[in-house]
Amino acid sequence: MFCPLATHFFLVLSEKTKNIHGIHWYIPLYGLPTILLLKTLLTNESLVAKVFVQSTSGLGWTYELNTGSVWFWLYWLMLVVYIGVSLFFTLRWGKNSQRPRFIKQAKSISILAGVMMLIGIGTDFILPLITPFIPPLFHFFSIFWGFGGIFMIRRYKLMDVNIAVTPDIILETVMDPIVLLDNKGIIRKCNQATFDLLKYDASEMLGRRFSDFFKAQKYNLQRTDFLFKNKFLRNIEFDMVDSTGKVISIIASFSVAETELDGIVGVVGNLHDITGYKAMSKELEKMANYDKLTNLPNRRMFYNKLEKAIEKYHKHDQQFALVFIDLDGFKVINDTFGHDIGDQMLMKVSSLLAGVVRRQDVIARLGGDEFVLLFSRLQDMTELDGIMQRMQEKLVKPIMINNKICRVGMSFGISICPEDGMTPDELLKTADLRMYREKKYSS
Repeated sequence: MFCPLATHFFLVLSEKTKNIHGIHWYIPLYGLPTILLLKTLLTNESLVAKVFVQSTSGLGWTYELNTGSVWFWLYWLMLVVYIGVSLFFTLRWGKNSQRPRFIKQAKSISILAGVMMLIGIGTDFILPLITPFIPPLFHFFSIFWGFGGIFMIRRYKLMDVNIAVTPDIILETVMDPIVLLDNKGIIRKCNQATFDLLKYDASEMLGRRFSDFFKAQKYNLQRTDFLFKNKFLRNIEFDMVDSTGKVISIIASFSVAETELDGIVGVVGNLHDITGYKAMSKELEKMANYDKLTNLPNRRMFYNKLEKAIEKYHKHDQQFALVFIDLDGFKVINDTFGHDIGDQMLMKVSSLLAGVVRRQDVIARLGGDEFVLLFSRLQDMTELDGIMQRMQEKLVKPIMINNKICRVGMSFGISICPEDGMTPDELLKTADLRMYREKKYSS
């Protein structure tokens, strides 16, 4: 019964039995060996030996093979088939696992079993056909099977259950998504948090490239080389796409998984969903830098842009202009029709002014009905004059809001860096004074 037991062990080891339900498969596995065992126990006929004789070497008993019996050939067929099946599935298991430790285990088991099979066939089958000089020695040599098993248990942790089970338990207890990749970037394992994040089943993710789920669908090869050289990457940001097409912002850390037995096993990636955090940060940034009513840059953002323009002038001698704009007649609209109409009027005027300026320029709302334009790369004043003229033309026509006819104009003053100042306050003050002079003169 050693053959079916050994075959059963190797089938379980190679995970060929995990999808088989019920015990019906035990019948073909243990059927023939059981029949042969009963034949041996219930009759006085040996399956192998026809007659026992003293070996001519004087070292013990040997036998003449019972080659004329069909039971003899069934017995040897069982040995060859069962051991062959065991070796085949064990080698396939080691190869498919792609784990160095499992590959070494499979090779060692196969070599040990193969050598023992050859010894058994040679001493217990071939030699008795040739000469009765040497008695059967397989049972003597089988001691090496035991020593070989002990070596594999100690050297390759063959029976160490904790090594196989502990990583899976840890993987499922981590709340953040975890992916295990091989050296080619293929996903070998994921925890449930990964499937929940990307809304895929295990069958849809395992065995595929990790980059297939990137928004860009590619790896940064430079970072990959750095990873295997330095063993880790920290806080890498990238976008992934789930099964519904939703883009998910990820911050991740990667480490090379390496053990004494396996060498480099692959890469462990710890993923963290920061989509909500980035959306909140973007909203906070917008609140801090943009006017809530008009969506134009606010005073804070404009001052930052103005300071950068001054720095650029110092570095590259690049002149620029600042235009202070004030709406004429807005207070009348606000007082007559109310703040709701006034707010809608500001939104409409902001859209009209923003539609006139160039892409490289900045127009902001400082507050109330005051706006300011940062005109960069001042080469020819006629270009700025043209923009201001178009702004005034946009405001000539009355604006209809909630069946109310609203009319506004605009006054503006211009300051130029460096002639009119070298600081934000100096340039704004000069442009503001010139705007009020124009307003006073026009009124």
